[in-house]
Amino acid sequence: MDMTDQEPLSAEKYLKGLRELFADEIKPYDEDDWDWTWPDEGYQFLETCDFGMAELTFQRVIAARPDDSDGFEGLAMGYKALGRKPQAVILITEALRLAKEGYAKGHIDIEALEEIAMAQRLIHEMSDEE
Repeated sequence: MDMTDQEPLSAEKYLKGLRELFADEIKPYDEDDWDWTWPDEGYQFLETCDFGMAELTFQRVIAARPDDSDGFEGLAMGYKALGRKPQAVILITEALRLAKEGYAKGHIDIEALEEIAMAQRLIHEMSDEE
């Protein structure tokens, strides 16, 4: 699912679209449909500039674990790298919201939360022409 033609789009609408896209493959929170290596694989794809595979991998993370910030953050960073600021802003904002919830529940540490907050600042500082 590509966010390019669907602006403005909320994180909720994007998540709904991903659930539809992966409905036959991934059921949210089903351990059989989740692989803990997906976020790491997504970041490896970003590092090698394989943005198509990074996008697909992070979309799968979001579909499988919609309350986890990893997928939203990773996809936001991929869109940042592609200069797609509007999409990156939507996704990093959702990642930060989820990370704050995770921190409040003791699921993530302060360093992870601060990292996402820094990523949000960097994305907001992007020029609209990048």
